[in-house]
Amino acid sequence: MLIADSISRILEHVGLRASTFYAGPLCGLHDFAADQGVGHLHVFRSGETRVIQKGQQDIFVSEPTLLFYPAPLDHRLDIKDSAVADVLCAIVRYNIGVENAITQSFPSVIIIPFNALKRIDLTLTTLFAEAEESNLGKQVMLDRLCDILLIQIVRFVIEQKMVSSGILAGLAHPRLSKLLVELLENPDQNWTLDTMAARTNRSRNAFATEFRNVVGSTATDFLTSVRITLAQRLLRRRRPIALVAEAVGYSSQPAFSRAFIRELGMSPSEWVRQEK
Repeated sequence: MLIADSISRILEHVGLRASTFYAGPLCGLHDFAADQGVGHLHVFRSGETRVIQKGQQDIFVSEPTLLFYPAPLDHRLDIKDSAVADVLCAIVRYNIGVENAITQSFPSVIIIPFNALKRIDLTLTTLFAEAEESNLGKQVMLDRLCDILLIQIVRFVIEQKMVSSGILAGLAHPRLSKLLVELLENPDQNWTLDTMAARTNRSRNAFATEFRNVVGSTATDFLTSVRITLAQRLLRRRRPIALVAEAVGYSSQPAFSRAFIRELGMSPSEWVRQEK
């Protein structure tokens, strides 16, 4: 079983967020390219749609349905002119990049009829009501409502056991779950492979193999990712680099900078300048 509210920590870690770019009647052909580097959320309120996907079977939507592409994937909405669909479309981005716990754990496409999701009615009613009006702050409201919808989708995927690998699978693992939460909550501790293995009551080699098989990365790579993500958050708050290095668990600023460069391809100071 997942440790209480560990999913909140994962969502905070990956920085899942939506940007709505269309809401209303739609017909004809509409392409969404993988080279945009983003995921997509399509909310079909009515109408019939054929969804053509690169390398996968077509999807036929004929009832109110959510279609979520966690990672970039070439796909096309094919809606006959005589069968206009009522659709809301949003781009999905992640603060830590497209390679993350969600995209690595989830299926390439998630299809959920409205009636399969619990307590979704209020979210959808508010979402489409907002889309039809021209109120102040409309774009921000639509984006935040889509964020809520994405969280509801994440809950559904986990409850339906649609996750077989990645950190979300790790959080459901009887030996790894407590350790993963500790790493997320306290990345600044002096973690070593031995101390992590001890938390799971496994030998160093057995732990390393099990972690990689379940989570999909080495334990040290996972810890580095958590630390650098936290560092980015602190740097956005204009914390000095030396203090950030210590806060996320590095014994020196040079060690932190080397890890930062390996993870993001640039130094902390370069990254800060780019963010301004």
